[in-house]
Amino acid sequence: MGVDHATHRATGCSLSETQTLLRVTMRDQVPTLLHHVQQTCKVPAIIPLLIKKFRGESNGLRSGDTFNIVLLGLTGTGKSASGNTILTAMNPHLKPKQLFESRPSSIPITTKCQFKTIRSLYSRRVGVVDTPDFLNDEINDQAQVEECKKFCQPGHYVVLLVIQMGRFTEGEKGMLERLEMKLDCRIRENTIVLLTHGENAKGNVQSFIDERSHLRHIVNECGNRCHVFKNTSKEPKQVMELFKKIPDYETIFPEFTEKQSLIGCRVG
Repeated sequence: MGVDHATHRATGCSLSETQTLLRVTMRDQVPTLLHHVQQTCKVPAIIPLLIKKFRGESNGLRSGDTFNIVLLGLTGTGKSASGNTILTAMNPHLKPKQLFESRPSSIPITTKCQFKTIRSLYSRRVGVVDTPDFLNDEINDQAQVEECKKFCQPGHYVVLLVIQMGRFTEGEKGMLERLEMKLDCRIRENTIVLLTHGENAKGNVQSFIDERSHLRHIVNECGNRCHVFKNTSKEPKQVMELFKKIPDYETIFPEFTEKQSLIGCRVG
């Protein structure tokens, strides 16, 4: 039984009224919603159901329904910053503790997989996963590789292979194949090459790719899916354009429309 029907039976409200009550997407709607419940249904039993619905914990939303955005790449390419770009596009008022730690450093900052949840995006729970540099022998940790694999379930993830524009090092040659060997799974069909620091790029993006045969190979193997982030930009449009490049995005996010904004999605 869905939560709409369960709430309908618990309150005595009509099903259409109950469905209206359960359409909660923003935190500031809760007080108004609960007031409406008190005035309309006058049944305290509905409150826990509404809270569960608001938190994305209802019976209709299982943990397996989460779609994960997994950031992979070498140290210092902007994985954490890119994760934060995605998160702040959903909610520009996030506090630092709700974001991934990201700062210039001569040593790796991210040494463990970290997971942040976008509670509701086009009626789909979305997770953003920051990862260590799995190709760095100094932080070789098989336990973290296994942790990352948990977020890469078929049909429930996309990989953002993060590469810094203006820099394509020897260490990045063959990185797609090496990451697939490390993860023991083929990820290229679910991968978008994400070029970071686009604000510092000189010249045409396609030229940057074409002039580097190993980078061109990676992009080609990933179905020519490539996107550029200006990590200092607060414009959510670049994130919306990224989502449109996710393979089969219309099936994954059936409520996605050009007119919708990312702002207001709940981030946990």
